[in-house]
Amino acid sequence: MEIFQVAILKNMKYIDIHTHKLKGDGNIQILNVFAQDLVNFYPEFLFSTGIHPWHIEKVSLEDCCHSIEQVILMKNMLAVGECGLDRSIAIDFALQEKYFRNQIKIANKHSKPLIIHCVRAQSELIKLKKETKSTVPWILHGYQGNQQTTKNLIDHGFYFSVGKPLLNMISKHDVFKSIPPERLFLETDNLETSIEKIYSLAAEILNIDEELISEAIFKNFKTIFGADQTKFIV
Repeated sequence: MEIFQVAILKNMKYIDIHTHKLKGDGNIQILNVFAQDLVNFYPEFLFSTGIHPWHIEKVSLEDCCHSIEQVILMKNMLAVGECGLDRSIAIDFALQEKYFRNQIKIANKHSKPLIIHCVRAQSELIKLKKETKSTVPWILHGYQGNQQTTKNLIDHGFYFSVGKPLLNMISKHDVFKSIPPERLFLETDNLETSIEKIYSLAAEILNIDEELISEAIFKNFKTIFGADQTKFIV
């Protein structure tokens, strides 16, 4: 694909934008740390932290937001999240929105990107992004939306992090191909699979050299998080 014609860097590391388990494979990884687990925990690796909508009824909003604020100035704390909205769970949606708004506020205050969990609530997500006038990057992790939803989100400036679930669905390959390379990330999430396999599968679907997609995502990472963060490898 011509849109992926960018300079290739030698010995490039793969970037796993969202994982729940560090794999020690020498790549760049952002570990998801739930806000309620931050007590007396100061990671030396790249991480994001937030209140997952699944946990809302089990944690204190005030305590968790305080914990996020305590670590947010750490150089290796890259993003707020995962946080977001989920219509597939029984937790009151208005309460989910309250927790999410608080995390948007923190992200905006400290100019940190948001890593977002969103299930069947993309319209509300777009509305909140406009309403809060947020200028930080909003990254949808584990993205599995349809073609029209993807177009709407692209038009509103969202980034997309894609993993094995979408890449394994042949019916969603056109969706994946429609994501602009400058808005794309790849992830392992909570799967045991390696990020190398995710990149290989993505390159196969796009019918491009794996190094091209690696360079595009490396460039996106530097744009959003800064070149210094590429030195954190585990």
